[in-house]
Amino acid sequence: MNDPSLDLEHRAFESFDFVLGADEVGRGCAAGPAYVGVCGLTRLPASFPEGVKDSKLLTPRQRRLARSAIEAWADMRAVGACSNEEIDNLGITLALGLALARALLALGDVPGRGLLILDGNFDYLSYARESLHLSQRPNVEVRCVVKGDMKSALCASASILAKLDRDELMENLSKLDKYKGYKWKKNKGYPTQEHIAAIKKLGLSPLHRKSWKIKGLEGSSSQKGLPLF
Repeated sequence: MNDPSLDLEHRAFESFDFVLGADEVGRGCAAGPAYVGVCGLTRLPASFPEGVKDSKLLTPRQRRLARSAIEAWADMRAVGACSNEEIDNLGITLALGLALARALLALGDVPGRGLLILDGNFDYLSYARESLHLSQRPNVEVRCVVKGDMKSALCASASILAKLDRDELMENLSKLDKYKGYKWKKNKGYPTQEHIAAIKKLGLSPLHRKSWKIKGLEGSSSQKGLPLF
């Protein structure tokens, strides 16, 4: 089943004052930042925008059409990022937690207790908060849900907003002369065959994740000495 619902949100409002959903994009990219989107509700609506589902299941046009409806529907929304340098220095898990913490801080002060439905099977927010001594604002309890972006309307909405923001960034970067050769407008920084061929020809740019061991570049001088991720 690929269509999310408000079932998780409905159960959450029995115990919490507000509910948030979060999802990340760009985890597996070879270049650029990773983004984490957050959408929240302070009351349970009767429905959610038509067409909202896991962003990977939507076309770019469908995601763009969904954005304005999500922005009108969600009471809270934000997108946080972690840079390729932070991913290299901290590792992807801590970096994602940092990006999510930034998104939550961007929501501002939210009264009461909240539940954060986090897509996936690991609470990288709490891991980053404890490891990096990050702010606890807002006051949320984290509940991981595998395939949350296919089950929760809030997670699906968050994934769409994060995907749109990150794709737009990579497309704009691709217009710059120093990055044109990597074809980021098309591959968005993922290690496609075309992207790997460009790295072999041009080498790694300042926006590539230097800690990534990219399949297809083993033994290449473009990535000599880089550790496994």
